[in-house]
Amino acid sequence: MDSRKIRSAYEGRSIQAPSAIRHGSLAGSGPPAARGALEPLLRPELLENKIASQAAEIEQLARDNHRLTASHVTLREDVVAARHEAQKLKEHIRSIQNESDIQIRVLQEKIAKMEPDIRVGESVKKELQQALIEAQNLVKVRQELIAQIQQASQELVKTRSDVKCLPELHAELEDLRKEHHRL
Repeated sequence: MDSRKIRSAYEGRSIQAPSAIRHGSLAGSGPPAARGALEPLLRPELLENKIASQAAEIEQLARDNHRLTASHVTLREDVVAARHEAQKLKEHIRSIQNESDIQIRVLQEKIAKMEPDIRVGESVKKELQQALIEAQNLVKVRQELIAQIQQASQELVKTRSDVKCLPELHAELEDLRKEHHRL
């Protein structure tokens, strides 16, 4: 930050340069006689104080800009990470759903194959009841997966909401930049 330190415009320089008063908000637009009336008011101390005040304000704006930029970068990284995590979660849920569907199909096929045997004996009936319990458990698992999907969807909506805040942050950053340029 030492390389960014703003120095007084008069450090090591003579104040007698006539071009120093012609620029900026102090520029005289009238004849030299009209500008001469302002010169007694613009003593070097006042100019140095004004420049020091503006330098401090510029430094504060630069710090604010840096902080907002860092926040913006962090938010973007958070959004990217949230999107990545949401994608991984979706893939995981799809994988679990596929496994669940396969298990349900296997159990349905198993039940379908066992139905003729049920007529034959009571022991087969008990196995079918066990398969039915497993199927019910899988239905419960599926319902839990649906709940997880809904939760993931809500998290995705929240993430999208966070992403929608980025334009506001950009606008705030742009306003600070404009204010910085005005100063």
